[in-house]
Amino acid sequence: MEQLDLALRGAAIVVLLLLAVLMAHAPVGRDGRLSVAAVAVTKSAFLLLGWGGMVGASDLVLGNLTLLASAMPLAVTWLLLAIFLDPPTPRWPWLAAGAVASTSFAVTLLIGAPIVVCSTLSALLYGGLVVLSLASARDDLVDCRCRARPGFAAAIAGYGLTMTVVQALGVADPTTPWFALLQSGGTLALALAFALWILRPAADRWPGPAEPAPTERPVASTAPTQDAALIAHIAAAMDAGIWREESLTIGTLVARLAVPEHRLRRAINQGLGHRNFSSFINRARIAAAQETLADPAQMGRTILEIAYDVGFASLGPFNRAFRAETGQSPSEFRREALAHPPADAGRSPPIPVNLH
Repeated sequence: MEQLDLALRGAAIVVLLLLAVLMAHAPVGRDGRLSVAAVAVTKSAFLLLGWGGMVGASDLVLGNLTLLASAMPLAVTWLLLAIFLDPPTPRWPWLAAGAVASTSFAVTLLIGAPIVVCSTLSALLYGGLVVLSLASARDDLVDCRCRARPGFAAAIAGYGLTMTVVQALGVADPTTPWFALLQSGGTLALALAFALWILRPAADRWPGPAEPAPTERPVASTAPTQDAALIAHIAAAMDAGIWREESLTIGTLVARLAVPEHRLRRAINQGLGHRNFSSFINRARIAAAQETLADPAQMGRTILEIAYDVGFASLGPFNRAFRAETGQSPSEFRREALAHPPADAGRSPPIPVNLH
């Protein structure tokens, strides 16, 4: 059993590090590349630390492996956020939770604190990530990411939660032979499954923001011909101001246009280049807000009134969406626009729907 465990750990480490190397040269966003590398390195350190052959290693080696391995909860959180959570949704609460779990992990490994605390925090973190991967699916327009969500949730629940709960309850520890085998075998299986999902020939298999080639054509040009009419209907609905409806959802738009939901999602994603339905709607709302904020005749209107007028239910989401789209707060944008009207006169707000 020890030889089998060693073989599985070695194979898992090779797959993880090879995946990190391949992703480093993939045409995807930096956030995606770095998060995959972080998971590969921290999980490899964790596997080495759990190997019985490391017992006689020097304190320096063990200390460095411990620090790397303890960052694994934070790295896993970062990877899932890079895949599933689109701006302007804030990531910092999740990253903070991952940092707390990693800190608890480090304390447990370095000074021998009770593992029940570390395992409980990790279980809560992984449980929250399961909820995140499923709950954020409604607005998701990326087909490969939508189909992968149940698998990711099952993997986190089936592996991450099982491993942490078993340790928290004292059923087994990393030195238990069957538990060590489950750890190494489970890691190898998940690494292979993730590699098969992410390393497809088409670059758009990776759901994170891609780095476009210099000669890349606009996204809209790749829209299926049969959906050209649907894209025109979407544009007409947007021009009519459907985005002003506060409770607008993708289900509402599906009902208004009387089309299958999967076709609508594909048209907005592949035809218009949007990954998230809320971001698609918010772009139109922010464009309208920019026009109002830059209009001297509407100086008397408060930012909250403008937020309500363009379809936001409260000020917080409006401020986050506005900053994500423009890089400024609404107040900063208004102050700059009104202070320098000649410079801003020729600048048009973002176009909500781009068909060319």
